[in-house]
Amino acid sequence: MDLATFATRIRRADFLDGLGIYVEAERVSFAHVSKRLLRVALHRAASYPLAPVAHPEERIQSLTDAVGAFVHGAGVESSVVHLCLPRRELLLNRLVLPAAARENLAQVLEYEVERVIPLPRSEIYFGYQVRASGTGETARLAVLLICVPQRVVRQYVGALEAVGMRPKAIVVSAGALGDFAAFCLGGLEPPTAVLAGLGNESELALFVDGRLVADHALDADAAGDDARIQALCQRDLAEVFHVTEGPVRVLRVPAPDDGAGESLFALAGERLETPPDLGAEPEPQHLPAIGAALGAVRESVVGINLLPEEHRPGLQEGLFVPLILMVAVVVLGILYGGSVIVRDEMVGRSLAREVEVLEPEVADVRAREAEARTLRAQTAILTAEENRRMVQYLRELTTKIPEDAYLTTLRFRNGRIEIDGFASRSSELIQILEGSPMFRSVKFTSPVTAGQGGKERFSIVAEVEE
Repeated sequence: MDLATFATRIRRADFLDGLGIYVEAERVSFAHVSKRLLRVALHRAASYPLAPVAHPEERIQSLTDAVGAFVHGAGVESSVVHLCLPRRELLLNRLVLPAAARENLAQVLEYEVERVIPLPRSEIYFGYQVRASGTGETARLAVLLICVPQRVVRQYVGALEAVGMRPKAIVVSAGALGDFAAFCLGGLEPPTAVLAGLGNESELALFVDGRLVADHALDADAAGDDARIQALCQRDLAEVFHVTEGPVRVLRVPAPDDGAGESLFALAGERLETPPDLGAEPEPQHLPAIGAALGAVRESVVGINLLPEEHRPGLQEGLFVPLILMVAVVVLGILYGGSVIVRDEMVGRSLAREVEVLEPEVADVRAREAEARTLRAQTAILTAEENRRMVQYLRELTTKIPEDAYLTTLRFRNGRIEIDGFASRSSELIQILEGSPMFRSVKFTSPVTAGQGGKERFSIVAEVEE
């Protein structure tokens, strides 16, 4: 288990009991699932017969009796109830909308639902799944609308309330199968299809990125044709802007007798503890009930709930562990904050001791810095005086040297001035400089040589008067 998966599991840790109820045409299936921190267990799954749809009063009474029988037989006292509806009770349609509709998608669908569903808006409950594609002006939203007549929901909810139960969610068989598959696989990001033989017909649910993108009712011939199943999946993927290479993974309920396909229930492995009497492969109609019960213990991924928010019970259940975790986080935060303060105090004291030890050395360094600043100031004064004398020497040379002579080099060092240049009569320069009160001991440092234009090249050194 990687870190991200572990973090997701920790966020879902809880103490909960979930009851999934899947209502079919002729029978109802139940599943009781519990969660204890991260441990999820299936305690019991069972089916009971229902009166036919043609006799609604008898049907509701038989549903009420079945709920009472299972609850008392399984010893389920307090649990979160999720009611699961079959594909035949639903009305589905797909819309393609511009991406700008996402900002107020629920409001847009309120107007669009009557256009694509043959019932008035006031007579249906609906949910939806969205998948986006593209960016900018080409972005689109593929919206799968899932609707159910309110009268169907009211009948079933009334039957449950007669035995003191109020469902927190109305889910659909495709969503419940998807939640079970996501629980087994750890997610539904790659395209995954679940083909379930439920009753007299089969249901094909297709998921991408954890969302239901298509749900089909198939006859026996279509359900047994693998090529037809793959073609149907590829068409649906194209309609929701998903391009995939290779066949789509198809999980089957029940497992194929020839072993040619994957069994959905077999994938649960050790993640779902099961009772010994359940067997290696439960009845197919148990799977939607188990998936609904997993959603009731906060293991839902698909996230379809057709029950309007105003009709959902409050969130009293399942808060114990999150509260404990929140308290633990606060305590750990206080402990961590206290440890930081203590550590900072210890570091501060250690630094104070080191400063105390280094204080004499610091004082000595500061004294040396002050002495260096004094020496630099004195040097600056001396250098400034020397610069002023140099200006005087330059002025004297400019005055004394004839106009037909010019200098190429002037150096002043160690109380001497050295000059190089060209003049018509270099020997006269010695006499001129000797006559200056600023220079003495004037002499050539090298023989005079002939230069260009009849000039003589000279090199003279003279000591300066301080």
